[in-house]
Amino acid sequence: MDDRTMRSPNRRSGYSLAALGVAGLLFFWLSDPRWGIGLILTRPDSPIDAIHQNLAGTLVGLLGSAVVLLIGLWLLSKRAV
Repeated sequence: MDDRTMRSPNRRSGYSLAALGVAGLLFFWLSDPRWGIGLILTRPDSPIDAIHQNLAGTLVGLLGSAVVLLIGLWLLSKRAV
């Protein structure tokens, strides 16, 4: 097989995963009440409670998105053998 045909699925998957990872990071960062615009959009009664309630979900989302981004970057850096 041609080296170019072996590499294109990895590159396509790498670009897709990297883009999804960046989109996920932006989503979780912007929707968080502490760091993003979450308080402005939701206007909760108690901002401190909203920050504490959303902290676990934000951290899991950020870590998961970072893992997806790293996998995408790893796929982009791989060379076909």
